[in-house]
Amino acid sequence: MTPPPVMPKPGAPTRSTLLGTSAFIFLIRFFPTLASVVVLVWLSRSMAPAWYGSYQSFWVQWQVAHVVACLGLPTLLLTYSPPQAQALAHRLRNWRGASLIGWWVLCAIALVLAQAYTGSLFRGWQVGLFLLLNAPIAVLEAYALLGRRFKSVAQLNGGYSLLFGLSHVLVLPPVSSSTQLMTMLILGNGIRLLGLLQVVKPQFQRQPDTVAWPERIPQLWAHTALNEVVQILFRWVDKLALNFLLPAALFALYFNGTLDVPFLPLLLGAAGSALLLHFHEPEISDAERVELLKATAALLGRLVFPLFFLLVLFRRELFGVVFAHRYDAAVPLFLLSSLVIPLRAYNFTALLQHKGQGRIITTGAVLDLLLALLLMYPLFRGVGLGGVALAFVISTWGQAGYYLWHTARLLGQPWYALLPLRSWAVQVVGAGLGLLLLHEALTRWLPEAGVLWAGAGVVGLWLALQLWQARRTG
Repeated sequence: MTPPPVMPKPGAPTRSTLLGTSAFIFLIRFFPTLASVVVLVWLSRSMAPAWYGSYQSFWVQWQVAHVVACLGLPTLLLTYSPPQAQALAHRLRNWRGASLIGWWVLCAIALVLAQAYTGSLFRGWQVGLFLLLNAPIAVLEAYALLGRRFKSVAQLNGGYSLLFGLSHVLVLPPVSSSTQLMTMLILGNGIRLLGLLQVVKPQFQRQPDTVAWPERIPQLWAHTALNEVVQILFRWVDKLALNFLLPAALFALYFNGTLDVPFLPLLLGAAGSALLLHFHEPEISDAERVELLKATAALLGRLVFPLFFLLVLFRRELFGVVFAHRYDAAVPLFLLSSLVIPLRAYNFTALLQHKGQGRIITTGAVLDLLLALLLMYPLFRGVGLGGVALAFVISTWGQAGYYLWHTARLLGQPWYALLPLRSWAVQVVGAGLGLLLLHEALTRWLPEAGVLWAGAGVVGLWLALQLWQARRTG
């Protein structure tokens, strides 16, 4: 059991409000992610590997271009208090705003050129316009979250997710085409952008209070932008490089084998956003922040560890049923890349970011990327494409240790005092043994599909219960 958090001072965030905020942010981002997962499975089963590889090549390039275009601004907004963010929003008018728009245009042009080189399924103007719509959407969504406009953002994201899924159902010939698909997505993003502008309009029109403007904001912004670019490169650099080097069909195999489990980064992102929102509340001490971080990690552990063991133990059934045995050769890649999943149970940068330690975060991200790049070639020579995945697993664990060590030094505490180790130990043993026994029992009595859906149903009910409890306490 995790020790109870220290009693908060008046006005300080409680554990329940933190978990409630995390759950709400998770739900806001859940439906777009769910739509992406459904589409990924649908296209993997329905379309030729070459077409599917070209399709995912676009999204890999877009992910990198989108983060570069945003320059860390969404994260920066959530780092400061609402009055400070309000002042920042007003400072982004005039030439500053024009410069930001100009940067978005340059990033859109770069994406168009990259797509032209690899052979795009979409027209150039569609590719560029899609990025130009999504960059301000990311900034406005963060601004709306800072204003606690959770319900409005959730409604907009839910509507877009429905359109995203329906658009892809119509992509198969002869009903539609790739060009028509992107046209529908652009229309949906245009509606979402207009909706967000209406949501944040009253918030923006309020005059910012007189606040002590942080002197280090340019430095923190630079570190935040650099860190996010390095992080997205670390996440996608293998796929980004291979989408230029491999045939589309082989790239599709590697992509499916090294997929991030989508809901885990989503969970960590929701928890991190909630932590940043609550860390700058008045009258909260570092000891209380540590307890909030540990309470969040204990909740994440109850979600992450069962999902980790489900994916590892049921991996062959997963690829056999979900991808109709079309990508079975990717199972070893999937097993290796899954070894980073346990790290999703902790936000290693939340306290560092709150303390303005952008240099430490950036250094860790750069070292992480460099280590992965150094290990990629020798491991590739040794074990093939699996070595590329293993290089990123090793460097990710190293980066986690680096951040934890620096956080402990900053707070003057031993590293193990920052982790809910007792809760995690119980969760790992319980989830590991329980799912191992469940898998062995199911394989004796059920066919492949029955094994997968029974195991996924048990874990799904557990995850739903945990999220419901977190939402209810908020």
